[in-house]
Amino acid sequence: MTRNGRARSVDRRTVLATAGAVGVSLTGALAGCAEGGDDEQDDNGQDGGADGAATIAGSEYPAVDEWLTETDVGGADDTYDGSIVDLREESEPTVDVGAEGNDGYYAFGPQAIAVSAGTEVRWVWTGEGETHNVEAEPDEQIGESDYEFSSGDPIAEADTEYTYTFDESGVALYHCEPHLALGMKGAVVVQ
Repeated sequence: MTRNGRARSVDRRTVLATAGAVGVSLTGALAGCAEGGDDEQDDNGQDGGADGAATIAGSEYPAVDEWLTETDVGGADDTYDGSIVDLREESEPTVDVGAEGNDGYYAFGPQAIAVSAGTEVRWVWTGEGETHNVEAEPDEQIGESDYEFSSGDPIAEADTEYTYTFDESGVALYHCEPHLALGMKGAVVVQ
C-alpha cells in the first residue's frame, strides 16, 4: 500500500469513528430532550407534566406526598411521580376512576390535582379494574384531609360519574375502598 493509500485509509477510519461518536452523542442528546419534557418550567416557575399540563411539586403539600407514598394505610400509589397536575384554570376538571396503574386498572388519573376554590370535580369510571368508589374519610386515612365525601357503594359501570364541589381552600385525600391496599389513592389540592 502506498503512503497516499494508507493516509486515505486512516482518514476514512477517522471519519467513520468521528461520525459514530457524533451519532452516539446526538442520540443521547435527543433522548435527553424527549425525557426532559417534565423538567421545563412555565412562566410561573411550575414544571410541565408529561402531557404538557403544568404541575406543582408534591413536596409543597406534604400531606399529599405522604398519602400517596406511605403504606401504613393501604399501598403506595405507583402512578404518583411527585407532582400535582395544576387544573386551577379548568372549569370542569375530570379524574378517571379505574385508570391504569398499581398492577392493573387500580388508579385515579390523574392521581393528584390542584383546583381553584368553588370548582366541581368530576370522577368518571372507565369500566376497567372491577368495582370502584371514591371516598374521603379523614379519620380512616392519615388525618390530614380537610374534606369528607363518598360516591357510595363500589360500582363497575363505565361512564358512571360522581361530582363534588370544593368550596374552600384545603386538601382532600381520597381512595377507592376495595383497592386501597393496592394503592388506589388520590388527592385534590384546593387553592
